[in-house]
Amino acid sequence: MENALDFNVRLSNLMSDDNYQYHCQHEAVAVANSIMPVPDDYPLANGLPNDFRMNFTQLCTLMKNMCLDMAEQPEAYGLVLIDYAVQRGNSQSKEAGLIRKSRNSVNRLPDTLFRLAQNGKVCNKQLIVSLPMFKEAIKKAEGGGVSPVTKYELILSRLVDFGFIISNFTGKPFDKTLESFTVEYPDLPELINVIKIFSDCWQKTHQSQSELKDRSNLKYKGKPVLHYYNHMRFDFRFTADQDKIPMQRWIAYELQSQGCSDETIAFHVAFYEYSLQYKNVKYDGNYFFKNKRIARPHEGLFQLKLTHMNDYMQEITTMPVAVQKIFARQDNCRRTCNFQGGTYAHCKYRLLWTHEGTTYEGCNFHTFYFDELDKALVPYYWRLLELEYKLCA
Repeated sequence: MENALDFNVRLSNLMSDDNYQYHCQHEAVAVANSIMPVPDDYPLANGLPNDFRMNFTQLCTLMKNMCLDMAEQPEAYGLVLIDYAVQRGNSQSKEAGLIRKSRNSVNRLPDTLFRLAQNGKVCNKQLIVSLPMFKEAIKKAEGGGVSPVTKYELILSRLVDFGFIISNFTGKPFDKTLESFTVEYPDLPELINVIKIFSDCWQKTHQSQSELKDRSNLKYKGKPVLHYYNHMRFDFRFTADQDKIPMQRWIAYELQSQGCSDETIAFHVAFYEYSLQYKNVKYDGNYFFKNKRIARPHEGLFQLKLTHMNDYMQEITTMPVAVQKIFARQDNCRRTCNFQGGTYAHCKYRLLWTHEGTTYEGCNFHTFYFDELDKALVPYYWRLLELEYKLCA
């Protein structure tokens, strides 16, 4: 397998926007970069063998390399090729739909592996896959965002190029008369069992979290939801005894998967720890007070939901400049989005506030994204939420 230095060189070469021709390439690199190192001490789910962590590390290394390979030659995987120069416009535009389709096509690799594992049994370090079941599964969507895969033979061909042996496979769709085929990985035979275990753990986690979301009263209890797209990141947390992972460590793992700095991770952990003193504040990746979202991390920033700033502006003016500057920045409500009947003259989501004699205007959905993620500012951010929502310790 490729060593870490070679991988990092390839990753660095790919991460410049100048090197992307298609949106799917950008997504493939993002996925490769999001696969976290596997801790050698995380608590394994009940029944997993002790050597699972070591072997799962090998699977993650292989998948990172295949994701980079997807970015380098997306045509070989049958990815949807939408030019990177195409901009999405608004989220409902035709362009946005094409871009989503292109980026989602990166799922072809994990979706195919998922179908192989779910429709096969491990015997003597081989995965024996029922062809009728596999071909039926490959045509339809599964729970958790697993999508149909057309031209699955392209994915199988790349798996072969990366060292897998697939019986009776010639690079074309399997013969219809075939009952089953085998998949093995001679360089590390244990990898087949690891793929099967990971697939089973992912499916079990998704099912339990779907049930959790259905029971709305329990929505914000326990760990943040591992969203369905994480299955393509080969996230070790799916194979963990999740109840034994402290929330602080859970938060750090999630941010690490997003490539966040140590300073940013320290901020989010401190923000969570500070939240524990407040009654009725719950956390599931976002922060809620009485089922109303009051704060959330978003794309490297941190949003606070504030609407009554004028009521406590006098105290805001005593806060550090890093906090105040957000209230002195014009968000420039477009006034023309017509969201839920809003007009140029009036919109119930339009925010107005006055800071040091100047009136500012913004949008309830897009304002108050703080970019100063210093843990020394955590008490001030929570003070804003105290004033807004009358939080009590």
